[in-house]
Amino acid sequence: MGRARSAVAARTSLGALREALNQAFSVEQAHEESHNDFFDAVQYCRSHSGEFSGTEGSEGWYFWQVGDWALAGDVSLGLCKNQEALRTASETLGEMVICGIDTMFEYAHFAVYDEGKDRRLLILEDDEIVDEGFPLQAERGQHVDDFQEEDAERLWTSYGLPTFEYDPDTGPFTCVHVKAIE
Repeated sequence: MGRARSAVAARTSLGALREALNQAFSVEQAHEESHNDFFDAVQYCRSHSGEFSGTEGSEGWYFWQVGDWALAGDVSLGLCKNQEALRTASETLGEMVICGIDTMFEYAHFAVYDEGKDRRLLILEDDEIVDEGFPLQAERGQHVDDFQEEDAERLWTSYGLPTFEYDPDTGPFTCVHVKAIE
């Protein structure tokens, strides 16, 4: 979990996930590249993220498929933090699982949205924990009072999604530069 990143997953196609996220986040695609190496995908995203070296209002997202899950990720944590956009996307896509981790700042985010509604939301930020919705089966026997990055990752992987512990090695990664629609 060396670098900050977030990911959104839905049981759908990559195209459907991209379209739903573009509409929900009110962005349009400016550029696209494909990379087989995750490090290259991360570099692409960093160079297009307004938080790093990209222009303000722009972001870099990477997309890839893991089994029947379509995933979108970023390195600025913007995908996981816009809860309203995620609710909107889930109206189209159904169940969506979201995770964000930044070990440098002790930030952890885990959420499940379904048909525009919050099912579960756990956030650790600035030593404060947000705990909303009903606990999931994977939370049995766990104490939310101690929610940490490892807990967010454990809940994420309970859905059969790839660990954040190491970088994904199964490309290709479709990288897109998106900009806010003016």
